[in-house]
Parts: sequence; structure tokens; C-alpha cells
Amino acid sequence: MKKQLPYSLSIVLCFLWVYSGYSQAPKPLQLGVNLDDNGAFVNMVNHTNRYNKASGYDKNGWPTSDFDLTLLDGRPATEWTNSIDDPEKYRIDYSGRYAGSFVGSATFRATGTSVSIENLMYDSLKNTTQFELVVGGYPNANHALVFLGFTNTRRTAQDTLRSGITELKVLRPGYAITTNKVFTDEYIALCKAADFAAYRYYNVQNIWDGEPTYPARTTWDKRKTPQDASQRTLAGINGKRDGWCWEYIIELANILNKDIWVCLHMSCDSGYVTSLAQMLKEKLNPGINIYVENSNEVWSPTQLTHGPYNQAEATFNKITFDENYARRSVELSKWFALVYGQQEINNKIRVILAGQHAYNGRSDNHLNYIKKVFGAPKDFIYATSTALYFGSTKESNPDPRVVNQGMAEDITAQISNAQSGFYRLNHISKAKNWELKGGVTSYEGGPHMPSGGGTVNLASQILSHRTEEMGAITKLNYSEGWQALGGGLAMYFTLTSAYNRYGCWGITDDYTKPDRNFKMKALRELTAPPIGVSEEVPQEQNVTIGYDSKNQTVHIQTLTSTPTIAIYSVLGEVVMRSASSVASVRTLPRGLYTVVVQTDNGQQFVKSILHGGE
Repeated sequence: MKKQLPYSLSIVLCFLWVYSGYSQAPKPLQLGVNLDDNGAFVNMVNHTNRYNKASGYDKNGWPTSDFDLTLLDGRPATEWTNSIDDPEKYRIDYSGRYAGSFVGSATFRATGTSVSIENLMYDSLKNTTQFELVVGGYPNANHALVFLGFTNTRRTAQDTLRSGITELKVLRPGYAITTNKVFTDEYIALCKAADFAAYRYYNVQNIWDGEPTYPARTTWDKRKTPQDASQRTLAGINGKRDGWCWEYIIELANILNKDIWVCLHMSCDSGYVTSLAQMLKEKLNPGINIYVENSNEVWSPTQLTHGPYNQAEATFNKITFDENYARRSVELSKWFALVYGQQEINNKIRVILAGQHAYNGRSDNHLNYIKKVFGAPKDFIYATSTALYFGSTKESNPDPRVVNQGMAEDITAQISNAQSGFYRLNHISKAKNWELKGGVTSYEGGPHMPSGGGTVNLASQILSHRTEEMGAITKLNYSEGWQALGGGLAMYFTLTSAYNRYGCWGITDDYTKPDRNFKMKALRELTAPPIGVSEEVPQEQNVTIGYDSKNQTVHIQTLTSTPTIAIYSVLGEVVMRSASSVASVRTLPRGLYTVVVQTDNGQQFVKSILHGGE
């Protein structure tokens, strides 16, 4: 039988505040999410760049010869080795009838697992081929593995044989070939499953792997467009290294109608940036604010494509690696000001100066350089940024709930241990001291375990993400672990992903089921406005909940005749319960605790105590 929490931890967390004072009505958390493309596009072809056997491609990336295409591989990791990481072996259902078409003619086949082509028809007047792709096999092994093969291709009747095809579409089940929808209804519903304040597009922009070799520049005329053969990188096909085109980013942003957070490749020249700013000004809903970040996690001169690019540019400019990152961030601020006007900097346009969570000194390098060369950073920069990731101090325990307890311990240490490089107040205090309007944001965050391909205790680590306690951990990370400390906008990483040895980053692991586990419910509760709660909770003069930090002792006293006093751990487990009017507790392990006093007249008073341990 599943062990039930002895107290409604979700209710407790709604009323927590740190260190002192009685609670006030909870305010909605400024929480956003990093988007990914799982389930995003109606047209499946936008999701794949796995073209092969083609002898060449045109300017939009369409093959100019016969070719094969891996359309879909929805198998859970690592089924291709006959072993699945996920102990529940969960797989998404991709079965159904997909409407498809392309311009040109071809001998056309589908192979893979339980797939077939039906109703294939070529219209010679329109030079268009239509078909239906049938995918079955769910929930059997290797479901959702689909390969397409095109031979005897001819773009037009006048073209030579094996000249390729263009404008391939394979639409998800339920969407007619004539639809104008770009994004699936399921994906939009997932994006809106909590009241997110902003959406970050870093994942879908291919920022990490999107830079050419310095001094090459990325120009506006070479950007991705809706006409390209894929909305993933086409670096080896037509030279376009970016991900989603800006037209699609803007379309989704307008549907969601919330603030957007975009990252810009360091190689984008001034013409690219100002052209983008003009497009956003003309096409984005006017009420949407724009967070602008220079690349992502520019920490190492050898990291993927952006690290070497920043280092080479820094060498050319005769400044340090960190100084060049800061210089470029100010440059973006100035270029956006050319289009929007200086008055919109730190208002509609919010330039982010991202740092490194474990090394807050990197932000010192950034800010001091800006002050020395350009002036007060607050004139150009809206906020600094860090990452609110957490692991587990008990990652090797076979019990998923114990793994959860270790997550709570890790978060609590980041809140309370000033000697740790992960101490979150380092970043919050720094942004406050520099008087940045947006303070400090979090560009990413969430559980950082498992990751990196490790398999030790993998099953329990994956299962820990599906426990009810995981919802409480999610709340702890963003409520007590950030909002209560004075942190600003925080971005969860990421909206959806499979759960395997490479991470359990997604709020859900099935884009069609936002609430498959407890993470989305927790985020929904964190972001929802309070309902039916007065703004001020009157102080009860007959109840005292105190904490003596010097002696590390919790004191509770009430003058009512029949009180109930209880102390709960962060996972909602009772560590002390008393019917006495006075209680004093010292022998508690280090951690975050909730003290709840229920008076004889039915009033409840709650306080969060960050206990240092004996």
C-alpha cells in the first residue's frame, strides 16, 4: 500500500514563509518554463532532420535526389539495445492515421514497426502526391519507429528522374491535410497547463550547437524560415544551424500571450539583431515583454560551439572570456534600443546577464566590466540569472521516497549553507546590491538527477520523479528555495521529456498528458492566484511560534486551552506532535520544518523554520 502523507503538504507549502513573522496570503509565483519541441508541430517533418542517401539539397534543405528519411523514433531509451531505462517501460502512443503529401512524384515506401502506406495518389495536374501513413503496434516493442524511402523521384514532369521532391508534410492523426495549424492542440494545452508567466525558447533555437567558426557571422538573410525542410538544425544540409524560425516562435508566443525569453547566437550581426527586433515589434502581441539573453551558459572556452566562438572573439577584442560575454550583452541592449527606444530597455525589453550558479564570481566579472567600460549595469541589464537545479543527497538509495528526501536536503542546503558555492542568496544579494530592476532570475531549474548517462540506481531515481512527494519537492525549490528569498522570475527546465539515464527534465514525460505525475499540479498551484484568501492574516496574540537561532531551538506557546501543536518535515512527516500549550524542540536534524498550531477556536497558524541542527 502506498504510504500517505500524514498532513496535506500542499496546503502547508502554500502558507510557508522563512525565518519570522506570521503568514500572509500567498502571491502567485513568477514562474516560467523552457519549451521543447516534443509534440509541438502538426507536421511531423518539422521534427526531423535525419535525411540520408541524398546526393544534394536545395537552398531550403529539400533533397535533390532520391533519399531516405527517419521520420519518427519514439522508442523509450534505450530500447534499441533491447533494454529500456524506465522501470515502468512507459511509451507514448503514436499510433493512428497520418495524412501526408509532397510536391513531385516518387516510388514511396514506409518501413519500421507496424507501418504501412495507404491511399497513395499522384495528381499530375497539381504535381502533388498524397498518401496516408498508418502507424500501429502500440504498446508493443519498438512502437513508433518509422522510416520513409523515396526512389524514382521527380520534382516536376520536366525534371530528370531522381531529382528529389519538395514540401513534404506528414500530419499527426486528427489533422486534415488542408489544415493551417502549425502547433498541435495537445501541445498548446500542455503549455497552458499552469499559469506560466513566461516561456523560454532556448531549447528549440539550437543555441548550444548553433555557432559557426569565428569570425563568421550569422546574417538575417540566412536564418531559418517556414519553407525550410525542418525546424531542427540543417547545418550539414543547407548551412542553417538555427532551430525554429522566428515566424513560428512569434506565432506560438501570440497564442500563449505571455512574456517570451529568447536567446541570441553570438555570431548574429547587428543587422540580424535589429531586423529581429523590428519583426518582434511589428508582429508580437503588444502586451508581451521580451527577455533577451546572450547565448546560454557561456562558461567554458571549449564548450560546444558557443564557448570557442566567445573565446576567439574575446582574443580579438583583447579582453577576457567573461568580459566579452558582458560586452556582447550590452551590445544586444543597445541594438534593441535602436528599434524600441531607450525608454523600453528594462521595461518591454529585458536583457539578461546570465551567470553560473556554482561560481557567483562570474557575475562579478561581468558586472564590473560593464561598469568600467559602459557605466552602471542597471542602465543596460534588467537582471542577472542563475540556475535552480538540485540533486539528492540520497541518490543511491533504492527507495524513491528516500531519494526525494535527499532532494529536499540538497535544496535546503542551497538555502541555508552560506559556505556552499550553491548558496542561492549569493546571487540574490548581488543583484540587489547592483540595483538591477529585475533582480536575479533563474534561466533554468528543477531536478538534476539522473543525468549524464549514468545507470547506478537508475530505476529508483526515475521513479522518484513520479512520486506524490515530487510535487512537494518542486514547490520547495521554487517557493521557499527562491521566492521567499527574494528571487525573481524562475524558469523550469523543461516542459516535457522522456525519463531515462540522460535526465528526467520534463514536467511530464508525455506531451499528451500534462498531469501524468505530480510536477505540473505543483506548478499549477504555485502559479495560481489565491482564491478566497484575504490579503492579510490577522496576528493571533495568544499564539507564539519562535526560533532561537543561537540555541537552535523551536519554541511554541499558546494560551488557548486545547491547542494542537505539530512540526512537519519538508515531506509532510510528523516529527513532533503535542496537545500541550507549550512546546520546545531542539533535537531535530538540520533542515526546513513547518510548525502548525491549531487553536481551540479552529484557527490555524503556520510558520516555516530553517533549523540548523544540533
